[in-house]
Amino acid sequence: MRVVIKVGSQSILSADGKPLMDVMTSVIDQIILLQKKGHKVVLVSSGAVALGRGIAKKILNKTYTSGVAEKQLLASLGQPQLMTIYTKLCEERGYLASQLLLTKYDFQTKRSYGNILRLLQKSLDQEHIITIINENDSVAVDELMFTDNDELSGIIAAQIGADKLLLLTTTDGVYDKNPIESDAKLIPILKLNDVLPDTSGKSSLGRGGMSSKINTARKMARTGIMTHIATLNHKNIIPELILNNAEIGTKIIPEQKQASRKKFLAFNQAYSEYSITVNWGLVKVLAKHSATSILPIGIEKSHGEFKRGDMIEILNPDGIKIGVGVAKYNASKLLEFIGGHNHPEFIHYDYLHIDYDSCITS
Repeated sequence: MRVVIKVGSQSILSADGKPLMDVMTSVIDQIILLQKKGHKVVLVSSGAVALGRGIAKKILNKTYTSGVAEKQLLASLGQPQLMTIYTKLCEERGYLASQLLLTKYDFQTKRSYGNILRLLQKSLDQEHIITIINENDSVAVDELMFTDNDELSGIIAAQIGADKLLLLTTTDGVYDKNPIESDAKLIPILKLNDVLPDTSGKSSLGRGGMSSKINTARKMARTGIMTHIATLNHKNIIPELILNNAEIGTKIIPEQKQASRKKFLAFNQAYSEYSITVNWGLVKVLAKHSATSILPIGIEKSHGEFKRGDMIEILNPDGIKIGVGVAKYNASKLLEFIGGHNHPEFIHYDYLHIDYDSCITS
């Protein structure tokens, strides 16, 4: 089984940014147990900014603000320390820690996407290597930032064709109301179209919150991947969920499985500087869920100097994004073909994801 596990800053660090060594040790031990059973695991770990803030306070007695440049600096201070902890824990157990730092930009082209996937596939095949991923907060700003590591973990799960995504936090799961209320009840199972409770708010150390986790889980459900939202404080939570199928936390039920590349496109709604505008006729065809590729005859305009293999946003004539796909040829060739008959497809169905809700409401 392929599993992606995401742990948040608040789960592995104290409120003042100090590492919770017992928790981090337990995470590594649980992952090793899974890998010894033949499972392939990726760990997405937050904590760089919060750890950097704690280190700066301890060593320099300096408190930084939450400005973009200062958060970048804190990430650059905290990420080496975060990986030092994981590396030491792994090496003490005869394992190695593999680090991968990513931004949204890394997923904008087929080539860079392929490079990431090739590394992940190779590292997952190594029994004594634990792959650890974090957002590259030192360089990720504005449109290149993920919403949080919940989103990043979902993209990775879709990319490798994971069977399960575990979003581990300090909360037991999804509640029907704010869990601090005495009559709040844990929701053990959620389905894609269930009415969701108000989950506004975020953790004190990170950018995410329960709302972010539910949004990621619902996207996972659309791509055929099971998601568990549970607390990392539960003893042996990772093997309990994977090896014993324990009913812990909240489980989000997936729809029918898709091919891995369709999973990735369905989840990866990352910013792209490239786009095409299609006509209303093609929008109506795409809204029918049929296996339709995008031909130049249905395209009105293109935007940006993209190359073959780049990620392209698909807009309706009102400028609303209705999907994403991978270009089969570059912008200059498309300009020659736009609106014409008997030209090769620009985006093949296998590399096209359409948001049908957006098409229907167009």
